[in-house]
Amino acid sequence: MPLKTPLDPYHEVFWKVENEPDFGLTSQTPMVRLPAIALATLEVREDLTKPWEPTTRGLVTEASMRVGIWHERGRQMSAWDMALTFQMLYFRGDGNRGGKVPLLGLDLLRCIDELGCDTLELWVTAPRDDDPYQLETVRLRDAVARVACAIRL
Repeated sequence: MPLKTPLDPYHEVFWKVENEPDFGLTSQTPMVRLPAIALATLEVREDLTKPWEPTTRGLVTEASMRVGIWHERGRQMSAWDMALTFQMLYFRGDGNRGGKVPLLGLDLLRCIDELGCDTLELWVTAPRDDDPYQLETVRLRDAVARVACAIRL
């Protein structure tokens, strides 16, 4: 009997699904502009009633599956912890080399939320638009869009 792994659903459909779109994964990530509270309060929300069926293949899809597996197993991680793990796993490094910031790992989190798998969402606590001293819980992609807009002004 073959050994079952949590990534089996991904491996079973790997050659049957389309490549994921280019999310512009970059070390020049807008994630570094988020306030520290946003990185510390990352929350994974997953609909466990629906089976996870990959519709794309690629780095972001695989990373999304890993986040879902960690969440199912009850592993609580901040955005920083996930970014360090992804930096070590996918981008050859301990995450602390160079500027001590796992830039590609952080940007991979942004890409995961942009991919928007139908069962997985990333949420953070961030300052409100109308009052930066008040906090609200928003999707990670919305928080990133806010800081990107603020920098352009």
